[in-house]
Amino acid sequence: MQKLIVIIFILIYNLNFGQEKVYKLISKTENSDINYKAFKNFDNFKIYKNDGLKKAFNPKKGKNDIYVFISEFKGDSFDGTRKTFHDYLILKVDTKSELIIDGFQYTMEWAEPPAISDLYRVTEKNIKIGNGIDLNSLKMELDKNYQTEYRKYLNDNGKLNLN
Repeated sequence: MQKLIVIIFILIYNLNFGQEKVYKLISKTENSDINYKAFKNFDNFKIYKNDGLKKAFNPKKGKNDIYVFISEFKGDSFDGTRKTFHDYLILKVDTKSELIIDGFQYTMEWAEPPAISDLYRVTEKNIKIGNGIDLNSLKMELDKNYQTEYRKYLNDNGKLNLN
């Protein structure tokens, strides 16, 4: 009986439910903008060629600051195996006010095409960039064509880490 209790405790301890993700800053680029043309291609299968998904997270020249984050986490794959996933987040920030203007989040290992079916976009734009921001406060919304009763907003339990 004690062994069973220990096994159950270990299984519960290792569950990922409620696990908080940390979005680590990998780059900040001044005088930049989001590559909107690349994100518009997420509904086209050509985005999968030549690392197009990752290239979308490369800023282009512009007037704002672009922050790019990555969050690594373990999860269950569609094939039933356990693997490491990578969530990419790009935020466009007004240089003067430091308010988040726009942004996108995508899981690189998302297996269900087209890619836009997992592309979330910032809808709450009155939040100042800062360490520890709760990602859910940005109200990141899925494209309307792919929303369901259970999947409209990103519910990620993630925090931004600017350090």
